[in-house]
This record gives sequence, structure tokens and C-alpha cells, in this order.
Amino acid sequence: MSAFFFVLLLLAQPARPPLRERAVKGDADAQFTLGKNYEAGRGGLKKDYAEAASWYLKSAEQGNAYAEASLGILYRAGKGVPRDEVQAEMWFLISAERCAEGDRDTIFEMRDSVAAHLTPQQLAEAKRLAQEWKAK
Repeated sequence: MSAFFFVLLLLAQPARPPLRERAVKGDADAQFTLGKNYEAGRGGLKKDYAEAASWYLKSAEQGNAYAEASLGILYRAGKGVPRDEVQAEMWFLISAERCAEGDRDTIFEMRDSVAAHLTPQQLAEAKRLAQEWKAK
């Protein structure tokens, strides 16, 4: 295929709406990506952990395991949200059940690392919160 026809083919395809537009309309993957962009300060966005957490939560509410794990990371570090290892553990517990099999080891390591610093009562609270979240 000549380069001219390839360009025509690309131009004939409908344009994909911008990331923010897709995220605002409720696209969980776009919400996660927008959160990552805010967390990293990329895509022309200023680094803003609170904004990242907000977009991750929107995506997590739709069951995006990577947004859930990202919330766990933010809570563990206290970036954009209060530092809260119980919340971090809750998000890692939820994510560990939903993520792709190939990514589970990483999520398990983060989950176990947080759990090692929790009291039995805190761990029980994280598990209870995770169960409540999943029941929604």
C-alpha cells in the first residue's frame, strides 16, 4: 500500500475523542489514564496527586483493578490523600482479586508489605472495608 493511501485510510477513520472528554463521560480506562497523567505530570498536565486520586476513584468505582491499586499506592504514601495504611490495604485487597493474573504478584507484594505493618485490628478493618466496597 502506498504512503498516500495509508494516509487517506488514517484520515477516513473517525477521530477518537480527547482523553478528558472520554473520562468525563465515564470511560473507566480514560479515567485511569487521566489519573496516571496527573500523578506523573505528563500529557501537558501539572503533577497533582489529589486530582489523580479523584480520577482513580472514579475508575475504581467501575471496577478498574489498576485504579484500585493506584489508590492503594497513594494512600500508602500519603500523596493527594491522607496517609492511611488501612485504606491502602483495603485498595490492595480489592485490586488483588480483580487484576490480571500476570499482575497479581506485584499487587500481592504491595498488599503483604502494608499488611506487615498493620495490627490485627487494622488488618481486620481493611478486610471489612474491602468487603463493604465490593458489596456496593
